[in-house]
Amino acid sequence: MRWLLPIIAALCISFMGAIARADDGSPTIVVDVAAGKVLQSNNADALWHPASLTKLMTAYVVFEALGDGSLTMASPVKVSAHALAQAPAKMGFKVGTVMNVDNALKMMLVKSANDIAVAMAESVAGSEPQFVARMNAAAAKLGMASTHYDNANGLPDDGQLTTARDLAVLARAILTEFPQYANYFGIPAIKAGKRILRSENDLLEEYQGTMGMKTGFICASGFNIVAAAKRGDRTLIAVVLGAPSSNVRAETAAHLLDDGFATWFVKSKPDLASFEATASTGTAADMHDTVCTKHNDSEVEGSSDDATEASSLGPRFTLMDPVPVFTGLANGLGAAATAATATVKKVLSGKVPLPHLRP
Repeated sequence: MRWLLPIIAALCISFMGAIARADDGSPTIVVDVAAGKVLQSNNADALWHPASLTKLMTAYVVFEALGDGSLTMASPVKVSAHALAQAPAKMGFKVGTVMNVDNALKMMLVKSANDIAVAMAESVAGSEPQFVARMNAAAAKLGMASTHYDNANGLPDDGQLTTARDLAVLARAILTEFPQYANYFGIPAIKAGKRILRSENDLLEEYQGTMGMKTGFICASGFNIVAAAKRGDRTLIAVVLGAPSSNVRAETAAHLLDDGFATWFVKSKPDLASFEATASTGTAADMHDTVCTKHNDSEVEGSSDDATEASSLGPRFTLMDPVPVFTGLANGLGAAATAATATVKKVLSGKVPLPHLRP
């Protein structure tokens, strides 16, 4: 009977963790990617502003264009006046600057560059509104019944709405439909010239098995994250919305992933496709007074942080060196960019050993 003890302990830990978070109104959900099952959730149908989690859908629409052949990784992305006018975070390249899709994706997903997201939208669809129409069509196709987009980057907009459940549907679609591009979400830092620009996703170098995905913050939404991780043959997605700080966001996601990996019985769990699949009603939560009384000059990702050590994370490790990104090279990836992309794929696919942990 001793063999039962680890299973009972794991189940108790998972149950206790879920109870400990039951009184927290922050929307969360954990999904088993292969099974398409919801392992646990809390207020997963609450309307929320996605902030820079919007860029997950921007990337999905780009992947669709790559899939139908209307776009290649070497296609040009040009910075317009409209793109440059976007609020930070952004790369800040001058109007007329050209880069290829490969580099634009890295800048958009790692730096969370709002200008590059709009430049990508305009380059793919001709204008941002036309691209946003594609985003909403993709959301409808995926069954994201409570999601609506008004822009391509997630900057504050009352009509930009989603739910934790819908974001889990989108994240799972990215990983299952476009696994060849999953490496873009797991890059911890890029190098643009002499600048090192780091992702706001703390799990990337503090949670073993991390696959990355995306973070987001505006005052109305609080601190959001979609996080994916793989252990053994299981891949899980955790969504956390409305955390009061980036540190709490990361710690909560790590706890949820740990609980998910400790969950043994998956078949009886609800299917994500049908779970809370009807359109949510009401208005989105607004955390402005709660979050931005502390972060009163913050309307963008990464402008503030909580210094408290997250007990569920660490010790910190180096996943990979910063990945170089470039402007120009619109007609080809270039040797350096191709090599960098290959390195990212090897690290995140497990074809090279994980780095040694360091304090």
